Amino acid sequence: AQGTGLRPMRDDDADYLLLSKWLTDERVLEWVMGRDNPYPVDRVIAKYRPRVRGHEAVVPCFIVLDGAPVGYLQYYPVAEASDYALEAAEDTWAFDLFVGEPALWSTGVGSAALRLAASFVFERLGAKRAVIDPRVENQRAIRAYEKVGFTKVKVLPARERHEGALRDCWLMELRGWAAS
Repeated sequence: AQGTGLRPMRDDDADYLLLSKWLTDERVLEWVMGRDNPYPVDRVIAKYRPRVRGHEAVVPCFIVLDGAPVGYLQYYPVAEASDYALEAAEDTWAFDLFVGEPALWSTGVGSAALRLAASFVFERLGAKRAVIDPRVENQRAIRAYEKVGFTKVKVLPARERHEGALRDCWLMELRGWAAS
Protein backbone atom coordinates (compact mmCIF):
# COMPACT_ATOMS: atom_id res chain seq x y z
CA ALA A 1 0.00 0.00 0.00
CA GLN A 2 1.35 3.38 -1.01
CA GLY A 3 2.53 5.44 1.92
CA THR A 4 3.43 2.42 4.08
CA GLY A 5 6.62 2.61 6.13
CA LEU A 6 8.29 1.38 9.29
CA ARG A 7 9.72 3.26 12.23
CA PRO A 8 11.39 2.04 15.39
CA MET A 9 9.08 1.74 18.36
CA ARG A 10 9.93 4.48 20.86
CA ASP A 11 10.43 4.26 24.60
CA ASP A 12 7.56 6.63 25.32
CA ASP A 13 4.08 6.50 26.78
CA ALA A 14 2.38 7.22 23.47
CA ASP A 15 3.86 4.14 21.77
CA TYR A 16 3.15 1.85 24.72
CA LEU A 17 -0.42 3.15 24.97
CA LEU A 18 -1.02 2.65 21.26
CA LEU A 19 0.34 -0.91 21.32
CA SER A 20 -1.86 -1.61 24.34
CA LYS A 21 -4.90 -0.19 22.51
CA TRP A 22 -4.34 -2.74 19.74
CA LEU A 23 -3.50 -5.59 22.12
CA THR A 24 -6.70 -5.11 24.11
CA ASP A 25 -8.95 -4.92 21.00
CA GLU A 26 -10.91 -8.19 20.73
CA ARG A 27 -10.79 -8.02 16.91
CA VAL A 28 -6.99 -7.90 16.95
CA LEU A 29 -6.60 -10.38 19.81
CA GLU A 30 -8.63 -12.96 17.90
CA TRP A 31 -5.68 -13.20 15.48
CA VAL A 32 -2.68 -12.09 17.53
CA MET A 33 -2.39 -12.97 21.22
CA GLY A 34 -5.80 -14.50 21.87
CA ARG A 35 -8.90 -12.85 23.30
CA ASP A 36 -8.04 -14.50 26.64
CA ASN A 37 -4.60 -12.84 26.64
CA PRO A 38 -4.94 -9.04 26.48
CA TYR A 39 -2.02 -6.69 27.05
CA PRO A 40 -2.98 -3.67 29.16
CA VAL A 41 -0.35 -0.94 29.18
CA ASP A 42 1.61 -2.22 32.20
CA ARG A 43 1.97 -5.63 30.54
CA VAL A 44 2.97 -4.00 27.22
CA ILE A 45 5.70 -2.01 29.00
CA ALA A 46 6.99 -5.11 30.83
CA LYS A 47 7.25 -7.10 27.59
CA TYR A 48 8.24 -4.48 25.02
CA ARG A 49 10.39 -1.92 26.90
CA PRO A 50 13.44 -4.26 27.03
CA ARG A 51 13.11 -4.71 23.24
CA VAL A 52 12.71 -0.99 22.61
CA ARG A 53 15.80 -0.29 24.74
CA GLY A 54 17.88 -2.83 22.81
CA HIS A 55 18.23 -5.33 25.67
CA GLU A 56 16.84 -8.14 23.48
CA ALA A 57 17.63 -9.27 19.94
CA VAL A 58 14.01 -8.55 18.92
CA VAL A 59 13.72 -5.21 17.08
CA PRO A 60 10.24 -3.67 17.59
CA CYS A 61 8.82 -1.37 14.91
CA PHE A 62 5.57 0.36 14.15
CA ILE A 63 4.00 0.00 10.74
CA VAL A 64 3.06 3.50 9.61
CA LEU A 65 0.69 4.62 6.89
CA ASP A 66 1.19 8.19 5.72
CA GLY A 67 3.16 8.77 8.93
CA ALA A 68 0.52 7.44 11.36
CA PRO A 69 1.16 4.19 13.27
CA VAL A 70 -1.29 1.47 12.20
CA GLY A 71 0.41 -1.77 13.27
CA TYR A 72 3.39 -3.57 14.75
CA LEU A 73 6.26 -5.53 13.18
CA GLN A 74 9.27 -7.10 14.84
CA TYR A 75 12.30 -8.85 13.39
CA TYR A 76 15.07 -10.83 15.00
CA PRO A 77 17.81 -13.29 14.14
CA VAL A 78 16.77 -16.90 14.62
CA ALA A 79 18.90 -18.04 17.56
CA GLU A 80 18.33 -21.79 17.38
CA ALA A 81 17.42 -23.84 14.32
CA SER A 82 15.10 -25.86 16.57
CA ASP A 83 13.03 -22.71 17.24
CA TYR A 84 11.55 -23.14 13.76
CA ALA A 85 12.36 -26.81 13.07
CA LEU A 86 15.09 -25.72 10.63
CA GLU A 87 18.22 -27.61 9.62
CA ALA A 88 20.34 -24.52 10.37
CA ALA A 89 19.73 -21.00 11.68
CA GLU A 90 22.67 -18.93 10.46
CA ASP A 91 21.76 -15.87 8.41
CA THR A 92 18.06 -16.54 9.11
CA TRP A 93 15.77 -13.77 10.38
CA ALA A 94 12.21 -14.11 11.64
CA PHE A 95 9.27 -11.72 11.53
CA ASP A 96 6.05 -11.23 13.47
CA LEU A 97 3.54 -8.55 12.58
CA PHE A 98 -0.04 -7.41 12.76
CA VAL A 99 -2.07 -4.50 11.48
CA GLY A 100 -3.69 -3.02 14.59
CA GLU A 101 -6.39 -1.07 12.76
CA PRO A 102 -9.03 -3.56 11.52
CA ALA A 103 -10.30 -1.07 8.92
CA LEU A 104 -6.95 -1.53 7.17
CA TRP A 105 -7.02 -5.34 7.06
CA SER A 106 -6.80 -6.75 3.53
CA THR A 107 -5.61 -3.41 2.10
CA GLY A 108 -2.00 -4.44 1.43
CA VAL A 109 -0.51 -2.55 4.39
CA GLY A 110 0.79 -5.72 6.07
CA SER A 111 2.39 -7.00 2.85
CA ALA A 112 3.96 -3.62 2.14
CA ALA A 113 5.44 -3.43 5.65
CA LEU A 114 6.77 -6.99 5.47
CA ARG A 115 8.29 -6.27 2.05
CA LEU A 116 10.16 -3.28 3.55
CA ALA A 117 11.39 -5.32 6.52
CA ALA A 118 12.46 -8.24 4.31
CA SER A 119 14.33 -5.88 2.02
CA PHE A 120 16.14 -4.46 5.06
CA VAL A 121 17.24 -7.80 6.54
CA PHE A 122 18.39 -9.17 3.17
CA GLU A 123 20.10 -6.04 1.84
CA ARG A 124 21.48 -4.53 5.07
CA LEU A 125 21.81 -7.41 7.54
CA GLY A 126 22.99 -10.14 5.18
CA ALA A 127 20.06 -12.50 5.64
CA LYS A 128 20.03 -15.57 3.42
CA ARG A 129 16.58 -16.65 4.57
CA ALA A 130 13.59 -15.15 6.37
CA VAL A 131 10.87 -17.10 8.18
CA ILE A 132 7.42 -16.38 9.53
CA ASP A 133 4.95 -18.75 11.21
CA PRO A 134 1.26 -17.82 10.92
CA ARG A 135 -1.41 -20.07 12.41
CA VAL A 136 -2.80 -22.43 9.78
CA GLU A 137 -6.28 -20.89 10.07
CA ASN A 138 -5.04 -17.33 9.51
CA GLN A 139 -5.65 -17.26 5.77
CA ARG A 140 -5.51 -13.47 5.53
CA ALA A 141 -1.97 -13.41 6.97
CA ILE A 142 -0.84 -16.33 4.81
CA ARG A 143 -2.05 -14.53 1.66
CA ALA A 144 -0.27 -11.33 2.76
CA TYR A 145 3.01 -13.20 3.28
CA GLU A 146 2.69 -15.05 -0.03
CA LYS A 147 2.32 -11.67 -1.78
CA VAL A 148 5.80 -10.80 -0.46
CA GLY A 149 7.23 -14.11 -1.74
CA PHE A 150 7.10 -16.32 1.34
CA THR A 151 6.23 -19.95 0.59
CA LYS A 152 4.79 -22.65 2.85
CA VAL A 153 7.45 -25.16 3.88
CA LYS A 154 5.75 -27.37 6.48
CA VAL A 155 3.23 -27.37 9.27
CA LEU A 156 4.65 -26.92 12.76
CA PRO A 157 2.21 -28.96 14.87
CA ALA A 158 0.89 -27.55 18.16
CA ARG A 159 3.23 -24.58 17.71
CA GLU A 160 1.32 -21.80 19.46
CA ARG A 161 -1.05 -21.67 22.42
CA HIS A 162 -3.98 -19.54 21.33
CA GLU A 163 -7.25 -19.15 23.21
CA GLY A 164 -6.70 -22.24 25.34
CA ALA A 165 -5.57 -24.68 22.66
CA LEU A 166 -2.33 -25.57 20.93
CA ARG A 167 -2.58 -24.51 17.29
CA ASP A 168 -0.69 -25.61 14.21
CA CYS A 169 1.32 -22.98 12.35
CA TRP A 170 2.82 -22.86 8.89
CA LEU A 171 6.55 -22.41 8.63
CA MET A 172 6.86 -20.04 5.68
CA GLU A 173 10.18 -18.93 4.26
CA LEU A 174 11.68 -16.49 1.86
CA ARG A 175 15.10 -17.31 0.38
CA GLY A 176 17.08 -14.67 -1.40
CA TRP A 177 15.70 -11.27 -2.22
CA ALA A 178 14.91 -9.38 -5.35
CA ALA A 179 13.36 -5.98 -4.69
CA SER A 180 9.91 -6.00 -6.25
